[in-house]
Amino acid sequence: MSGIYTPVEAAIAPSQSHDDIRHGLLGHPTHEEYTNHPDGPKVVDEPLSKEIGLFSASSIIIGQVVGSGIFSTPGSIVLLCGTPSTALILWVVSGVVSLGGALGSAELGTMFPQNGGMIRYLSHAYPRPRALCATIMAYSVTFFCRPAAIAANTAVFAQYFFFAAGRKEYIESRDYLLRGIGVLVLTVLLVLNMVSVRWSLRLLNVFAVVKMLTLGVVSITGFLLLVGAVHKTPGTNWSRGFRGTHLDVRSFASAMTRLFWSWEGWSNIGYVVGEVRDVKRTLPRALTLAMSTLGVLYVLANVAYFMVIPVEDIDNGTMLAAQFMDRVFGTVMGQHVLPACIGVSILGVVMSELFGGGRLMYTAGKTGFVPYGEMLGQIHPTFGTPVYALGIMWALSIIFLFAPPPGQAFDLLVDLVQEGMWYFYALTAFGVFVLRKRLPQYALRRYRSPVWLACVFGVLSFVLGVLQFYPPARVPGKDEPSVPYYLAPLLGVSFMALCAVPWYLRMYKYVNRTGIQLLAWIDEEEQQVLQMTEADIRHLSAQ
Repeated sequence: MSGIYTPVEAAIAPSQSHDDIRHGLLGHPTHEEYTNHPDGPKVVDEPLSKEIGLFSASSIIIGQVVGSGIFSTPGSIVLLCGTPSTALILWVVSGVVSLGGALGSAELGTMFPQNGGMIRYLSHAYPRPRALCATIMAYSVTFFCRPAAIAANTAVFAQYFFFAAGRKEYIESRDYLLRGIGVLVLTVLLVLNMVSVRWSLRLLNVFAVVKMLTLGVVSITGFLLLVGAVHKTPGTNWSRGFRGTHLDVRSFASAMTRLFWSWEGWSNIGYVVGEVRDVKRTLPRALTLAMSTLGVLYVLANVAYFMVIPVEDIDNGTMLAAQFMDRVFGTVMGQHVLPACIGVSILGVVMSELFGGGRLMYTAGKTGFVPYGEMLGQIHPTFGTPVYALGIMWALSIIFLFAPPPGQAFDLLVDLVQEGMWYFYALTAFGVFVLRKRLPQYALRRYRSPVWLACVFGVLSFVLGVLQFYPPARVPGKDEPSVPYYLAPLLGVSFMALCAVPWYLRMYKYVNRTGIQLLAWIDEEEQQVLQMTEADIRHLSAQ
């Protein structure tokens, strides 16, 4: 794909308008540049428009982070740690470290402000050998992790609505009915994503508001309980302090895995960063605003839960938030309203995953990592959306939705979704440090994150990835899974290793046979920025 980016002399001139600079430099080449260059795959006819402002960017992050985890995970964390006080410290620590990873991603997003997120970040941080890290990430996440995650969430969201309607028998005996409902809803979301970016963002905003209101009710109740405005018989959870804490390596690893996965999702904004307006300001602000707000609400939610529910009464068969709502507001809130809100919350995750996943597929084709880039990178001339990329992401999600039989096979699919991501998060976080050393004077680095915190996030992510092979701690009250604990991480790592096969075929066999330099764009992007003059930088900063 060599040469699709305009040389810096042509991309920026003092006489150009800000729109000219944005389209020439930041990854929006002209029709002729895409279709006439002989050395790379033909990609798109029109660029994706910049529709994402601060609120929508925050909604995309919240939409991916907040699913059902905060409404159920705190109970498991406390049972693993022994006391709410210890659990609360781990929530704060994991939140701060996750914020470090998110801000590191914000720095990389301002440096390379095109869609694709980690595909682009890993390409620039580790270009040798022939972008191996980025290629493995492109194949494993685009063709496995993301569609499998969409399938997993699509399969379960309807359960909450049936539970809210009092039809629990549908949850236990109608697995394929639930999947069929998931297909219909996913298809509706696909059509919306295909025909309108603006209305897709509006729906994402609505989902984010519902999530925040649901979490806000729990969190504000916790604050009112804390100050005595709501009178409930206080438990002894907080007064016992750290007495009863039992935190060994196994329980710590199991707790931190659940905690970091409850914060996971902020990377989704990186896949759509090319559509963010005023990216140098919006991206860091959105990540800081979303993660900090969720941090406060998560802490207050934990305070609320354990001011009302004694540790001894935690029921792993019932969602912790439902127990809380039952005791504070009555069964209507706990058994009907809350499950419906959680169903909407999970549906919002599906929408966010599809929106970002389509852009991920689009970038994987546009940058030459996968074949048929001309098709995957096409933007619909009327709708301005990557219709083919979205359609393929939908089709893969449907395959993952129906391929596993009910029961343990589907549960294993859910576990597989997160396995490879730990290593990609670690490599991306370390990439902040690598690029600080390799490209110290880079004009598009318009935001500098606390690199030490990003590196801490990277170390913990890598450690958590390795600890998946360590026997996990048993959560009291939960049945032991019959599937070996090491099967999911082993399959995840094996799949990543298999991705080296298409990497070799694509980056060596195909390149050597055709002479097409698929990865020349990596160096060209960097050289364009490194050759910028002071006038160019002033024009760019004025955007």
